[in-house]
Amino acid sequence: MKSKYVAGILALFFGIFGVHRFYLGKKGLGIAHFLLAMATIGITTASNGEAPLVLLPLVLGFIDSILFFAMPRVDFDEKYNNPGSKKQYRRDWQRQYEPAYASPPPPSYRDFKRSGIKNFREYRFEEAAEDFEDALDLSPGDPTLHFNLACTYSMLKAGEKAFDHLEKAVEYGFNKLDKIYQHDALAYLRALPQFDAFVSNGFRRPAAQLPSPEPNILEEPAKPGKASAGDILEQIAELGELKERGILTEEEFSMQKKKLLERS
Repeated sequence: MKSKYVAGILALFFGIFGVHRFYLGKKGLGIAHFLLAMATIGITTASNGEAPLVLLPLVLGFIDSILFFAMPRVDFDEKYNNPGSKKQYRRDWQRQYEPAYASPPPPSYRDFKRSGIKNFREYRFEEAAEDFEDALDLSPGDPTLHFNLACTYSMLKAGEKAFDHLEKAVEYGFNKLDKIYQHDALAYLRALPQFDAFVSNGFRRPAAQLPSPEPNILEEPAKPGKASAGDILEQIAELGELKERGILTEEEFSMQKKKLLERS
């Protein structure tokens, strides 16, 4: 396999005789260059240097050396190492030097996330949910992905899945809590009766309650719809903690407190 650097050096030091042409397999040009050198040397010698035609093959060799050094390797190889099909050579060169072209990298979670956002904005919510779920498989702890899925499932009116991902979003560090109250995509979720309990429980779904025990005939039955003062005070204290942590606003705290007092 010919080297453009070897060709350039031969043209620089022995270009006057066309040695580089023979190296590149151009025998016809090499012979012509050699004969030109001999003829110009003879004329220059006969004229005692008054007609320095010998400079002509010397300059030609020097120009060739510059062209070889400046020529991109791909172009040099196409011209002197693979005189066949140009397209076939480029395919061979890519397989040799750029193996990544043969197998593009698999999509990353950012690709799925980007596709999900695009589908969501174009109201293709089922496709958006699939994209976000694929992204979540690659990055299960991303709070933004969970929030995006909560919005998507809310638009699909899949309340349980929406609550589940909204809970995980807050658990994994989603701190833009105002979006939970303001984002248009969560309007369906906010309209559900479970939403107030979800917020009051620190953006977690309350644990499933066990069935009430059978009444004891020896005890006086409690009045229906009434909660004990101790339970009320305990729940108000929990609401106060949520307000201190910034999860509940003053208005929400007052509203939830009023509801509890009405039950007492």
